[in-house]
Amino acid sequence: MKTAQEKTYEELYYSLWELAQRYSGFTQFRVIGKSHDERMIPMLEIGHGDSCIFCVGGFSGTDGKMSDMLTLAAAEYCKTYECRWMIQDLYEVQKLLDRTRICMIPVVNPDGYEIFYGGYNAIRNPIFRQMLKMQDVPCDEFVCNARGMDPVLNFPTSCCTRKKIHQQPASENETKALIRIFQEYGGRGLLVFCSYGKKVVYYRQDQGFTNSQRCYRLARHLMKCADGRLERLSSGCGAHMRNRSTGRPEQYYGEAIRQPAFRIEIPLGEDTKEAEKKTLRELMLFPLEYIYSLVQ
Repeated sequence: MKTAQEKTYEELYYSLWELAQRYSGFTQFRVIGKSHDERMIPMLEIGHGDSCIFCVGGFSGTDGKMSDMLTLAAAEYCKTYECRWMIQDLYEVQKLLDRTRICMIPVVNPDGYEIFYGGYNAIRNPIFRQMLKMQDVPCDEFVCNARGMDPVLNFPTSCCTRKKIHQQPASENETKALIRIFQEYGGRGLLVFCSYGKKVVYYRQDQGFTNSQRCYRLARHLMKCADGRLERLSSGCGAHMRNRSTGRPEQYYGEAIRQPAFRIEIPLGEDTKEAEKKTLRELMLFPLEYIYSLVQ
């Protein structure tokens, strides 16, 4: 099992494209949109299932290592699928992905990814580049896109509010790309991966008791994959919840698609090969456990 390395955006993009070429019998590569600096946002579909789940990461440049890990996870899924291997003697990867395929989107914000690893000069648009430099934010702390907007808080949820003069819900190219693919595919669930914390966050939906219980049940299943904690956020608009749930993709997906959505927080602090292998194995279990649990 390989370990994550610091890749350029181009290397990450072509890694997904090459996987689709090598495993063309059961994968499909697709560009779902472009960033404001004209970088393409790639997606790799794995499996033959009629339905799908979304595995998404890389909303922030500071989360770039998670983008690398999700790309490695996609490669491991492809290899395991082709060889008809099992994971942990429980998950029959080919059987699961022929029931519900995985749509892997490792880097939603390619501009932020490039800024984190290459600095603001990585932005080709001179207006955006100068605007970002004037903000005086260190590159390794920058969480936004080329326009200086945070795409992870830009989704049109029931509580989304306009926080900047030129910002309104779904104003960013990255947000629009995800919304289009969510609406086109629908899907059976959304897993958003972040490289901090140690927990599974789920949203209590307002569509009724049955849906809320289903989200809770699936969240409990996901907790089997990590030694963390479970956290529930309401989709309501109370003041105590506003800063934590407003405009996030998980809440949008739950409201618009009416399917469960979760935020998976996995710390990626240690850089040793053994630590990375352990984290990669843990990360790979979440989508498989979710698919496995859909019919349980």
